[in-house]
Amino acid sequence: MPASKQTIENVRHNLQLDENLHQHKKGWIIQKTGWAVLYAGLILAALGLFGTGVMSYRTQARNGNSIKYERFLRYESEAEMTFDIAEVEDTITLQIPQYYMEYIHLQSITPLPLGNQTIDGQTTYFFKGRGTASIHCGLMAKKAGSVTSTIVVNKTPFTITHQIYP
Repeated sequence: MPASKQTIENVRHNLQLDENLHQHKKGWIIQKTGWAVLYAGLILAALGLFGTGVMSYRTQARNGNSIKYERFLRYESEAEMTFDIAEVEDTITLQIPQYYMEYIHLQSITPLPLGNQTIDGQTTYFFKGRGTASIHCGLMAKKAGSVTSTIVVNKTPFTITHQIYP
């Protein structure tokens, strides 16, 4: 039989076997499909669909300010969010909604803020700075689900979304 033809050879025999070759063909198709789905999932996981990776990292820039963060997080895993601020006059403000903090625990902020205040469900952190500045936040996901929030840095709003896997 030629190698290019992919069929099952029907053999006539005297044995009393219930050969359901059509069922075997279906099983092989399902098996090949399963392997393809498994490999696709493995590649997407390696790229960061389910956590740290190329697909997870996001950067937004607006008015000379930018934010870098991970879009996909795992429950109780650590992540970073970095704000790069241009043209700082004297004070930097970082405003984070309380709703966001129900899903994300802010473990650390570098540099340390001069102070903070919470008004109307918004926590505002104050920093000293001149020229350009960077603020690094250490995060930990504390609740599974999806959270979309607007974080304001020096009156520049950034809408971010995290998908937190259990």
